[in-house]
Amino acid sequence: MKSKFFITAGLLVLGISGLPLVATIASPVLVSAAQAASSEQTATFDVPGMTCALCPVTVRKAMESVEGVRLVTVDFDARTATVVFDPSEASIDSIATASENAGYPAHIAGE
Repeated sequence: MKSKFFITAGLLVLGISGLPLVATIASPVLVSAAQAASSEQTATFDVPGMTCALCPVTVRKAMESVEGVRLVTVDFDARTATVVFDPSEASIDSIATASENAGYPAHIAGE
């Protein structure tokens, strides 16, 4: 019975003392993720040439192929594509060009 108590107490001490260590290790990762998210930009493109159900898939894949693009969401009904990207790696022009090269000219919404 005493051995179970010591093992349980030992695990409890290790668990409590390990919590700050885990938080310390995770902190730089969280800071890095926050910095990465703050450097991202979002742009919405008009893509008027989308006319069928497969068009959004082609547009999404073309835009995702650009280095630095993190996320592409295509709205077929609105004929738009919203792109989250790292401006140090990708540009609005490179994303639009990728879509155009796939057969779907794109430009910033409202322009």
